[in-house]
Amino acid sequence: MDAKQRMAIAGVGFVAAGVGISLIGAALIAPAVFAWAVGAMEKGSERLGHNVERASKTLGTVAGTLQRSFREATKAGVAEIRRNSGNGADYVV
Repeated sequence: MDAKQRMAIAGVGFVAAGVGISLIGAALIAPAVFAWAVGAMEKGSERLGHNVERASKTLGTVAGTLQRSFREATKAGVAEIRRNSGNGADYVV
């Protein structure tokens, strides 16, 4: 066997060793990457849940305020109608 053949065989061996080490490295890194991805998804879902809850509370507050305003406006309107009904005022609806 001459020197070129030995260098070629050594090169193939080094390439095979590099591929093997790369596969082992990927196998060792994969669980960490998976755990990181799952953690990021959990954090994102918690953040989304918090934002949805905050929006729901805000919407409930706005709805309650509007309902109270409409109820007060209705009472004021009814009181106005009762006050003016004795005066002979005509209302056009």
